[in-house]
Amino acid sequence: MRCKSPLLLTTATALLLSACSAQKSEDATPPAADAASSSNEAGPAISGAVAPGVAFAYNYSFLLPAKAISDVQQQHAQACSRLGTTRCRVTGMNYEQPREGEVAARIDFLLAPDSAHQFGSEGIKAIEAAEGKLDKAQITGENAGDAIKLSQTDSAAKQAEVTRIEARLAAKGLTSAERVELQQQIAALREQLRGAAQDRKVKEASIATTPVSFAYSSDGLLSGNGSTFGKAASASLSSAGAALSFLALVAGIALPWVGLIALAVLGWRWLRRKAVPVEPTPSQ
Repeated sequence: MRCKSPLLLTTATALLLSACSAQKSEDATPPAADAASSSNEAGPAISGAVAPGVAFAYNYSFLLPAKAISDVQQQHAQACSRLGTTRCRVTGMNYEQPREGEVAARIDFLLAPDSAHQFGSEGIKAIEAAEGKLDKAQITGENAGDAIKLSQTDSAAKQAEVTRIEARLAAKGLTSAERVELQQQIAALREQLRGAAQDRKVKEASIATTPVSFAYSSDGLLSGNGSTFGKAASASLSSAGAALSFLALVAGIALPWVGLIALAVLGWRWLRRKAVPVEPTPSQ
């Protein structure tokens, strides 16, 4: 999903949320109404009332001058700090400058779900203030709530099976082989129950927190996103590249035929020389 302004991002988010929300009550306020009544820049909040049980993740990519990336990255980290550790935490940060004028950076956050969208909108404002722009924005969601319910139902069935097998073990008249087999079945079921419980904890955590990632790239001279000269240079390079590609394609098609024709001509000349008799030199 490519967005050019906070307004477009807000509209796209509202559409995504209205599509992902499951089984809302008839008297609930539709997401479109929420979006209309809220600020265009902030957009509707993502909460349990809007998308119950859905775990969202936000990914933003920004283009801005190389010299501004470090300051903007720090501004975003400070904005997270102002929210407090209970609502926002920085989970990772990276800054690379492979050569002069080229910078790539990234910062990752974990936010309270109802703060994630607003945080992204404020982050875009900081980018625009630094003469940058939003290049890409992607919002993904997983219906973790339904997955948790299915896991709980499956675990309940497995626990009932464990109880049934334990009752058989308590009965008399079992052979040693039968007892060992039943014990192995119980061990396997309990291992599956432990794994399912761990998976549910991970999904519960994904609902309770929302990951947000900001990726920054420098907007270079020839990127086509800056000055008029930059756009012209980028267009010229693109045209030159297209011309070279076309010439290479034509050469690749024509050269084998040219070589074949040249070989045919040489062969014909050789045969012609062999066919013409050599006249004797007259004697003096």
